[in-house]
Amino acid sequence: MNQPGLQTVISLRLVSLIAFPMGAALLAVYQRSPLALAGLAALMLIVSLIERRRIAAAQVNGASLVMGFAFRLGLLIGVFVLFNGVLTLFRDTALARTFALPDLLILGATTAAALIANEVSARIAGRQINAVRSELQAAMRAHQGGPAAEGDGEIIEGEIIDPDPPR
Repeated sequence: MNQPGLQTVISLRLVSLIAFPMGAALLAVYQRSPLALAGLAALMLIVSLIERRRIAAAQVNGASLVMGFAFRLGLLIGVFVLFNGVLTLFRDTALARTFALPDLLILGATTAAALIANEVSARIAGRQINAVRSELQAAMRAHQGGPAAEGDGEIIEGEIIDPDPPR
């Protein structure tokens, strides 16, 4: 059976990367409340923190959280406004004024998609890294414990040069 490889890992990371902008686009398409964007940005920040913790790079302070939230909110507002602008050209637009169940469903589905894609890609990448590591360790053991070169000469560009001239 063909195991998933680097292409699958990259595809899943791409899904995780575009999940939240697609959530903002869905909010625009379904004419949901702009208040949901703040919740989407907060969930995007939480997913980012979970991923940082997974790769052991969790250096979080208050300023980085505020800046991360502001950046993500700005990105999602930009996507929301862009989609609303395009949709307004083709139909009347009236955004919801309250935060309701459809907003929660979009936010939950978006977050679940990002978390699942991150988790699956991390597991596949972990297996791939372990396989490469074990191959390298086996090669190193074979090189160290295996038969050495027949001479004590130097190896230059793949050729063994004997220290003694031929007889």
